[in-house]
Amino acid sequence: MYNKYDNYIFDLYGTLVDIHTDEESLELWTNMAGKLKDEYGANYEAKELRATYLKLCKEEEKDLQSKNHAEYPEIKIERVWAKLISNKSNEKVAPASLEDLCIYFREESRDKFTLYKDTMNLINGLRKDGKKVFLLSNAQRFFTEKELDETGLTPCFDDIFISSDKGVKKPQKEFLEELIKSNNLEPSRCVMIGNETFSDGGVAEKNGVDAIIVKDGDFSDIG
Repeated sequence: MYNKYDNYIFDLYGTLVDIHTDEESLELWTNMAGKLKDEYGANYEAKELRATYLKLCKEEEKDLQSKNHAEYPEIKIERVWAKLISNKSNEKVAPASLEDLCIYFREESRDKFTLYKDTMNLINGLRKDGKKVFLLSNAQRFFTEKELDETGLTPCFDDIFISSDKGVKKPQKEFLEELIKSNNLEPSRCVMIGNETFSDGGVAEKNGVDAIIVKDGDFSDIG
């Protein structure tokens, strides 16, 4: 059935998974402020917390960019939460210890999360036909790993690349380039499948890889 390519490289959110998050909700930031106060003694008002979070995200991104010189850097969000805690308390926490906090934030902000109805049929069909299936996702390891497990997608992939692990995100050329090189793939036999022309199509073009842009879980163009 699937004859044109040997290697299918998928985006995750908006491509295989139907998801919606609202990180502007006052309720979200009120809940996060309460959690930081109760668990870490860091006292924020909700609006203050959101403003400081956004400021620290920008600072982390700028600092990372000065180190890796990437046009599209990807920070580790746990570093931001560690700074938020230390700024308002005497407690110094290791970013690596904040997985549960990052997951809590993600799940509090998320109001839709489900596989598109044809996702597993598509992936199972590709694997049945002997194709290799990869994931290249702009995402944070701490919550994406859990979401992959919850959907049953984790064992479906021959390799998984998550941007927070690499310090860069799509459409940074090196993100896809590393996946191709580490798996000894031939770019002409690969296709990047995603829902965003700029990031998914852009990173594919930079690496000499074909791209298929899908919308709302419509995989009819994949063959």
